Amino acid sequence: MQRREEFLREEIDRLEKQGDFVGMVQPLSDLVDVLSRKCNGPACAVSTETAEYAATLDRLGGLHRNLGNLDTAQEIYAEAVGVSAAVFGTNDPNYATTLNNYAGLQRLRQNYDASEDAYSKAEDIYNATLGEDHVLTVSCLNNRGLLRQDQGRWADALELHEEALRRLRSRPGDEVAEATTLNNMATALYNQGKIEEALAKMEEASTIYLERVGEASDLYLGQVNNLASLNLAAGNFEEAAEKLEWVVKRARESFGPGSEPAKISARNLAHAYKQLGRDDDAARVLAQ
Repeated sequence: MQRREEFLREEIDRLEKQGDFVGMVQPLSDLVDVLSRKCNGPACAVSTETAEYAATLDRLGGLHRNLGNLDTAQEIYAEAVGVSAAVFGTNDPNYATTLNNYAGLQRLRQNYDASEDAYSKAEDIYNATLGEDHVLTVSCLNNRGLLRQDQGRWADALELHEEALRRLRSRPGDEVAEATTLNNMATALYNQGKIEEALAKMEEASTIYLERVGEASDLYLGQVNNLASLNLAAGNFEEAAEKLEWVVKRARESFGPGSEPAKISARNLAHAYKQLGRDDDAARVLAQ
């Protein structure tokens, strides 16, 4: 069984590195089965084996969720929540993590009450065990804000994101989480018609990403693209064009001229050029 487990882990790692997430489903499912039999199911005492079983079951549910297999993910997460409770107890951060992931699935399924309940329970556990300003506690707060965004409750969402930002800034060191929260705030502000405030938050997030992950990071590339798109929507065509020129260049270098990110950013840049009366530049960027 040990060799089988090692083989499956190596296969999962290989497929993950290749980005073959569909291919990961079977070996990850097999690993869950191996670990379940190894620890004789969820009723056994807490150990390295049972902890790995619970975590791998959670991972399998997340994989199906990300692949859009929401019914299968629902079945797996229902089991994962029970296993995690049996293995860790219901006041443990590991259990809270499974609840948080389960809540994310319910949000995707638009089961908003179930999602809110699971997020709130996870947040309470993190708060009691790790503290209110821990990044995991704050992530639940942010997730509850995103849930309200899904429901169109923009003012309520903004309030939660603002509290998340306050907590993050009370203990420096989580700058990337801070930038993510600023982006969440920007979305809530934009949908309330507060365009300039939204742009200011997103600019602030962009500065953090540049400082923390660097210009060469795809994370920073995505951030600048989002900022450019917001400027485009706000009618700031000069600013949008300036940012999109850089985005198009970087997207073509990183993903190739024919890639979807490069083509989308090129179309956005062409649109900005046309709004500025630069039709020749628009034609040129689309032809490249």
